[in-house]
Amino acid sequence: MELYHGTTVQNLPEIRPHLDGYLSTPYVFATPNFASALRYAVYNKGNNYFCIENDTATIVESFPGSFEKTYCGTSGVIYVLPPESFQLTELHPNKSVTVIEYVSTETVKPIKAIQIPDVGQKLLRGEELGYIKIYRYPDIPKNFFAFGEGPRQKIQRFLYKHFVQKKK
Repeated sequence: MELYHGTTVQNLPEIRPHLDGYLSTPYVFATPNFASALRYAVYNKGNNYFCIENDTATIVESFPGSFEKTYCGTSGVIYVLPPESFQLTELHPNKSVTVIEYVSTETVKPIKAIQIPDVGQKLLRGEELGYIKIYRYPDIPKNFFAFGEGPRQKIQRFLYKHFVQKKK
């Protein structure tokens, strides 16, 4: 099994454990899902929802054009990591978020780096090939948010509805 770690940081000789916003222990994060790793190869990933839906990486725009704004024209890198020190985790605090995530408490040396000149184009190609689904705002399945939206998404929708949409 290959594990992938997406980041904006180029030329890493090793990847060290770091604190994430929702965990108290430093980890190196990785996933066997290449498309999921692509999401982390950009800096501002909060403009879109991301999950694994029926074994397919799924991106959902939170406002019109958020996919392009977040991913298109942005470069990143995917590091292929050795799986030996990793374990599957269910640490994500939002149990409605479906991700396949592995963690390691050890510093990891990448096997190789895959340069992604345009993350958006790579994701769009994945959509063409059928291993990524992208839902464009507002064409989102009604049941997609059955678990409820988080505070950031509610704020984004409010701002779009009351400020951006009214200007059109």
